[in-house]
Amino acid sequence: MTPGDQSGRFQVLAEQRALWRRQASAIPGLLGGKAVWLPLVLELVKQVGEGRAIGLDAKPELSFDIESVERRQGGAAPRLEPATWRDYYGFLRGLQLVENTAGELRLTATGSRLQSEPTPARLAVILADRIRLFAEVLSLIAGEPLTLDEVDERIRARYKQSWKSKGNTRSRMDWQEVLGLIEAVGNRRWGVTAAGRAVLAGRVLVGPDAFDEAPGSVVELPDAPAEIAALLADFSTSARTHESRNTYNIWVPCPPSHPNKVENLRTIMNAALGRIERGELFSFIGETFELRSSSTESMLPFLRASGLLVEVGRGVFEATPAARAWVESGEDLNFVRILHANMRFVGEMIRAVEDDVTRNDMYSEAAKYGLNVDKCRWIASFLLNTELIEEPRYGSLRATPRGVALAAELPLADPPSTPHERSAQPQNAQPAPDGPQPLQLRQHLIRLSREPLAGGEGAGRAFEKAIRDAFLAMGFEARTVGGSGDTDILVQWHEADGSPSTAIIEAKARSAGQVTHTDVSDVAIETHKERHHAGFIAIVGPAFSGDTMKNMASQKKWVLLDADRLGALAEASIALGLRPYEIGQLFLVPNGLADLDDLIADRRRELDIVSFLLSKLVEEESEAGEAISARDISRDGRRTELRPSVEEIVDAITVVSSPHVGALRLVDPADDPKFATYVLGDAPAGARRLRALADAIDRLPGEAR
Repeated sequence: MTPGDQSGRFQVLAEQRALWRRQASAIPGLLGGKAVWLPLVLELVKQVGEGRAIGLDAKPELSFDIESVERRQGGAAPRLEPATWRDYYGFLRGLQLVENTAGELRLTATGSRLQSEPTPARLAVILADRIRLFAEVLSLIAGEPLTLDEVDERIRARYKQSWKSKGNTRSRMDWQEVLGLIEAVGNRRWGVTAAGRAVLAGRVLVGPDAFDEAPGSVVELPDAPAEIAALLADFSTSARTHESRNTYNIWVPCPPSHPNKVENLRTIMNAALGRIERGELFSFIGETFELRSSSTESMLPFLRASGLLVEVGRGVFEATPAARAWVESGEDLNFVRILHANMRFVGEMIRAVEDDVTRNDMYSEAAKYGLNVDKCRWIASFLLNTELIEEPRYGSLRATPRGVALAAELPLADPPSTPHERSAQPQNAQPAPDGPQPLQLRQHLIRLSREPLAGGEGAGRAFEKAIRDAFLAMGFEARTVGGSGDTDILVQWHEADGSPSTAIIEAKARSAGQVTHTDVSDVAIETHKERHHAGFIAIVGPAFSGDTMKNMASQKKWVLLDADRLGALAEASIALGLRPYEIGQLFLVPNGLADLDDLIADRRRELDIVSFLLSKLVEEESEAGEAISARDISRDGRRTELRPSVEEIVDAITVVSSPHVGALRLVDPADDPKFATYVLGDAPAGARRLRALADAIDRLPGEAR
């Protein structure tokens, strides 16, 4: 082979790999049974194009009678009643036929082409373009008639697929049958039709050698749009330094119905491609993801800090040019590029896990950049969603070839040799009060989780006592039980409405550092639960290994808590003064820990905003000596990492200007609290009064606290 031939071959293979990366790995599910798939899709696309898909919870009025559709042999019975637009949205979005704008579905360019040409042939082309191995399965059948089993066996062998069932092959062939691309030819075999050959004509097919013969060190990535490339190019000049990237709190909606965080962000930014008022944006996010208004509002600072959203008028927002370029490109790699340009330890995280490291090791590396564990988890979830890193086993992360290629093109910060220095404390900062030291508690838990015989006691007893002490420090009633045939720790508290709650905790100290399913007896745990009339179960250990363990916990609604995570929760809960019923969310499966993380992030942000508010008042007093409003303070905050909204500043003012605190003094009241002006009051005296009140409460007998 001549060098020119070899170059041409590499170009062909690169084209095939690029096509593979653009395609989805599976056909999204569509309710209704395959007998109605074709007329249903064409009808839905028509209604979206006519502007009739308004309100995701509404049901479309179909122009055809589902009961009149003849059932196909081997297919599921048609669903007689239409589902909601929300139920159909996953399929329509998966084929890139529609997009969601403020609760109204609109056609994409692909959807518009299908509306103008509502034929099986057009839908077949869309599936072949969008779905991985759709055309390749059809090509196998075009070679010779094959059974489903034969197609599945060959496609798995050729493309090294690890599918756990024949469902992926069957769904492709079901759609090919529905669209008239294949037909039964006898003996359970399927042959290609003229329509099927027309779909294959001139089409680029991905061959197995696209991966087997590709240069191992080369992974081709799509170029960044100009708007995003410009952000990254700033780091190669004196325009920006890596220190300018922020470490701000991250929060993105991820309910069970919409688990992909990057997909959710794209949906939100799509709604903000045109100017949108704050209230309308929050309503859209809340309705789309079924969230409380407080949760949606807590997301705004992250959208701004990450370079996705900008305020273009008073209470009016719009996607940044970079965010617009990401949404319009359809390439989520561009979201990661934007995130890296604005936040620390994004591309650096890919570099940190290039050689398969544990999450704890990655957290230690992140601390050098000033990031805590919670922020790391968010960034890791974004990179997992975009397939830049993967989780080869529980508690471990590894960069994918695609991730390594991206990290190689990003401007990365040099690894710090020491943890990132936090800003110095204000000169009037008070020493930490006496009492539990959360960081020591956390380190104690981690150490004892790996030392079953610590303290010369029975196996695991020291670890059980440390867990008990952690819950006592957080305000729970907690006691060790232990003994043969019983649980290890019993934890009790009262919910917000006064009702009692009980949880049992199984402690698993392991010198090997991992707890597996063989260490746990589900029968024994359920017996312990019934004995103590407990509503919740948690298992605490150094770390957990294996899908079996995770699946068992998910099915049984057990919370798996590694010692480091429990210690981090205790540290945050004590520092922020969370109540037991608030911390008790951690026992709720599957979203309790995530909800608690959100609550902790919200409380930390509230305190950060109070500090920012007071610092601005001090600055204003020293420079101009004039009163200042919440609106003015919020505008000044846009240039900071915090970027507080005016509503958040108003809330902070309400807290620190209360009679018990008196840190602010009202100068000029206004009908709208955003425009009332304040000057600094006697803030030090207010702090001393609150500290004295806390000391008085701390003098309560231990059992009363």
